[in-house]
Amino acid sequence: SAMASGNQWAFDIETNVFSKIYAQLHEKYPKALITRDEQSSTTPTFPTILIQALEPVERNPDLETQINSVLFSTQIKVTTNKDRSTAMSIASEVAKRYKDLSFQLIGMPYCRKEDKLWAATFRARLTLDWNDRL
Repeated sequence: SAMASGNQWAFDIETNVFSKIYAQLHEKYPKALITRDEQSSTTPTFPTILIQALEPVERNPDLETQINSVLFSTQIKVTTNKDRSTAMSIASEVAKRYKDLSFQLIGMPYCRKEDKLWAATFRARLTLDWNDRL
């Protein structure tokens, strides 16, 4: 229906944001695994940049079927087997790319040691209206 296709932008946000970020990061870190999927059973690749959408929230709903705006949030986790500073520098670089798309950082990147790996994590969010273009 026309209404459903009118809301398609809302369902495409995750893919559109991921594609933009992916293209930039792949250029800068050609050997990195940039993925939306949790670790598979295959041998891990480092660094891994895991980009996961969190539950999107419809904003300003009205009685119509049109989705007016969506609060889109994402969590980014950079994992490396090198050291803390490597994890943090990649995470900071990824965070800059989100800032360039006008995302707000929810907490700055922070780093934890997990077994023998370093993991730097942060979240970013942005409210997008139906007529916004990334």
